[in-house]
Amino acid sequence: MHHRTLCGGLAVVFGGLVLVWPLATGADTIDLKSVNLTTVLSRVLERNPGLDEYPYRFRAADAAVVQAGIRPSTEVSLEVENIAGSGQWAGTDGAEVTLALSQTVELGGQRDARMESARRAGEVSRLDYDLARLDLLGEANRRYLALVAAERRVTLAEKALGLAGDAEQAAQRRVAAGAAPSSERRRLVLSRQAAERDLERSRMDRRSASQRLAALWGETGEQGLRAAEELLPLPDLPGLKQWRGRLDQAPRLREFASLTRLAEARARLAQANGSRDVRFSVGARHDESSGDQAAVLGFSMPLNLSNPNRGNEALRLAEVDLLESRRSAARIELLSLVEGLYLELQQRRTEVRSILEQSLPEARRLYEEVQAGYRRGRYSVLDLIDAAHSRLALERRVTDLAEGFHQQRNELERLTGTSLAAEARAQGDSQ
Repeated sequence: MHHRTLCGGLAVVFGGLVLVWPLATGADTIDLKSVNLTTVLSRVLERNPGLDEYPYRFRAADAAVVQAGIRPSTEVSLEVENIAGSGQWAGTDGAEVTLALSQTVELGGQRDARMESARRAGEVSRLDYDLARLDLLGEANRRYLALVAAERRVTLAEKALGLAGDAEQAAQRRVAAGAAPSSERRRLVLSRQAAERDLERSRMDRRSASQRLAALWGETGEQGLRAAEELLPLPDLPGLKQWRGRLDQAPRLREFASLTRLAEARARLAQANGSRDVRFSVGARHDESSGDQAAVLGFSMPLNLSNPNRGNEALRLAEVDLLESRRSAARIELLSLVEGLYLELQQRRTEVRSILEQSLPEARRLYEEVQAGYRRGRYSVLDLIDAAHSRLALERRVTDLAEGFHQQRNELERLTGTSLAAEARAQGDSQ
C-alpha cells in the first residue's frame, strides 16, 4: 500500500520531529534485546494495524472526485400519441411517434464546485491519516520513553541493592567484632531484602514497558526489549520564539484550516446548485396517418423567482464562520499550552542541573563519609541508612524529572508538528 512505501524515510524524519535524544547507538536494524528510537518508529509505521484502513479511505475519496465530475447523462425518450382511441384514432392508423434525445446543461459551475468539494473532502481524509500517524508516533515515543525510564530504574534498584549489601557486610563485621548489637545486622538485612523486592518490581515494570511497546507493531508476549538510548543528558531546548513560530503548522490548526477549506468549497457548491439548469431536446416525429416526418426541438428551464438553495447556502457560509471562530480560539488555547509546557521544561532542566551538579555529588560524598565512619563506629546504622536513602532519592528524582522532561517535550513537538508530507518529501529528496 502507498503509505507503507514512506515508512523508512518517515521514521527518520519523525524521530527528530517528535523527540530529539542523544543517541547511544546509530544502528538501524531491529534487535530483540536492544532497540533505538528510529527502529521503533519505523517498525510502528510499517506494522501498526491502525493505519491499514487509510488506503481504502483514499480510494473512496478518489472515487468521490470521479463521481463528482460525471456530467448528466443524455436521455432518450419515445412518445406515441393518438392510439387506441375512437373514430379516426382507432387502432394505430392515426398514431404520431416522437423519438427525442434530451440533455441537461448545468449552469453556474456546478460540476466544478462538486469536484472541488470532493477534492477538499479527500484532503481532509489525507490529513486525518497524517494526524493519526503523528499521534501513533507520539504514542510510540511515550512508550519508548517508559522503557528507557524503566531501564534506568532497574539500574538504580541494582545500585540500591549493592549499597544495601555493602552495609549489611559492614554490619556483620561490626557485630562479629562485638562493636555493635546483632539488631543492627538484622535492620540492614531487612533493608537489603526491601532492596531485592524493589529490584524485582523494577524488572517487572521493564518487562511490562517492553510488552506495551512491542504491541504497537502487533507483537504480544514477553519480548525482552532493551532501550538503546538514555534519559541523560537532556537535549537542547529551542527558545520559546521558535515554538511560537511553529503554531501555524500545528496539527490541530492544520485540521481547522482543512475543514474550513472544505466548508468554503461546500458553500460554493450550494451557491452553484442554486443556479437554473437548462434542458435541450432534439428528435423526430412520424405521423402514421399521413406518412409525414418532422423534426422536434425542445427547451425548458425552471422559473425560479428566488434562489431555491438559499437556505443551504446560508448554512454553509455559517459553517465557514464557525470554523474560523473555533480556529482562532484553538490558536489562543494552543499558544497557552505551548508556553506552559515550555516553562515546565525549563523548570525541569534547571532542577536536573542543580541536582546533578550540586546535590547529588554532595549526597555521594556524605554517604561515603558516613559509610567509612560507620565501619569505625562513628555513625549509627540509622545514619548509614539515611545517607543511602538520601543519595538514592536524589537519583530517582533525576530519573523522574528527566522522563517528565522528555514526555513534555514529546507533547510539545506533537502540538506544534510541522507538515508531515513536506517532511516526507524532503527526506525522499535527500535520499
